[in-house]
Amino acid sequence: MAVDEAELAQQGKDARQVLLQDIPWNQELWNDLIKRYHGAGLPHASLLLGNEGTGRRPLAFKMAKFLLCQAVDKKTAKNNDSCNQCHSCKLMNAGSHPDYFICDHEAKGKQIKIDTVRKLNDFLSKTPQISACQVVQVYPLEAMNPNASNALLKTLEEPSGESYLLLMAERLGTVLPTIRSRTQRINLQPPKTEQALAWLTQRLPNASAEDLALALRQCGGGPLKAERWLREGLLEQDATYITLMQKWLSGQQQLQDISKALSKYELSDTINWWTGLSLDIMKLGMGADATQISHPQQSEWIGQLVATVSKLKLLTLQNKLQEIAGRLASGQGNYNASLLIESLLLDWQQSFTQTPSTQTSSTQR
Repeated sequence: MAVDEAELAQQGKDARQVLLQDIPWNQELWNDLIKRYHGAGLPHASLLLGNEGTGRRPLAFKMAKFLLCQAVDKKTAKNNDSCNQCHSCKLMNAGSHPDYFICDHEAKGKQIKIDTVRKLNDFLSKTPQISACQVVQVYPLEAMNPNASNALLKTLEEPSGESYLLLMAERLGTVLPTIRSRTQRINLQPPKTEQALAWLTQRLPNASAEDLALALRQCGGGPLKAERWLREGLLEQDATYITLMQKWLSGQQQLQDISKALSKYELSDTINWWTGLSLDIMKLGMGADATQISHPQQSEWIGQLVATVSKLKLLTLQNKLQEIAGRLASGQGNYNASLLIESLLLDWQQSFTQTPSTQTSSTQR
C-alpha cells in the first residue's frame, strides 16, 4: 500500500472511531429522541442543527444504527439503544450496511451535485435488504447546489416506504425555507466549558490545560472540532497567524511575504481566523472582558488595534469575510487564494486610522 493510501486509510479509521463513540453532552437529547421514537415516532426527515464539533455526525450515526438495528422493537419501549450484536449493527460498525446511504460532498470545499442526490433517490426506490427501513444521511446541507436542493426537496415531499433522512447543517439561515418546513429540527448545543474541557482532557491527556482552553475558544465551544484542531497542529498555525498579522499591521513585513506565508494554509482556515480576530477587536471595543475573546493572552495587542480601528471599515471587512466563509462552506468559493489574501490584507491595513504600534506583544499559548 502506498504511503498516501495508508494515510487516507488511517484518516478513515480515525473518522469512524469518532462516529462510534458516545458523546456525553448529547445524552439528554438522545433520551428525548428515544421517547419520540417509542411514542409518536420519529419524522421522515430530521434536520440536525448545531455548530461544528458539537457531535452532529456521531448523533446521526447513532440514530441510523438504532433505526436499522434488528433487535429494536418499535412497538415496545424496551430498547433505548442499538444492540451492537446483530448483523445490522456489525455492518454499521464496519461501514458497509446496504440500507444506509451517505450523501456528502466529494471533498472539502466542493458542492453536493444533483448526481449524488439522484443516487440517493435510486437508493430509496429499492426495498430494504437487511433491516426494516432505510436511512440516509445528508451532510453538509450547505454544500448542496440549487439543482441538488430541488431534487432533495422532491424526495422530502414524496417519502418512499419506511425511510428516514437525517440532514445536517451548521446555520439554519443556509437551509432553504422549503426544506426547513419539511423537516423536524433537532438542535445540538455545545456543552458547558467544564464538561468540554473534561472530555478533551480524557481524549488528549498530554495536552496542557491552557492549550485545551485555547482550542475550545477557537472552535466555538465544539469539543470534537477542538480535538481535531489540536491533533492537526492548528495550535502552531494559530500562533503563526498572530505573528504574521502583528508584523503586517505594524509595517514590519512586505505584503508579498505575508501573503506567501498565509497562502500555505487552507483558505477557509485563514478566513475563519480573520473573522475571529475581527470579532475580538469588536468585543474589546465594546468593553468586553479579555476572558470573552478568542485570544485573551493577546488582549494587550488587540487593545492597541481597538485604539486605532475604524469601526465602520472593520464592520465592512467582517461582512466580507463572513460572505467569503459562507461561499467556501457551500462549495461556491472558486477564488484565486493568493489574490484574495492580498486584497484582504490591504483591507485589514486600511481598517485602521493610523499604523498600530510597531511593538508587537509576544505570542503566547
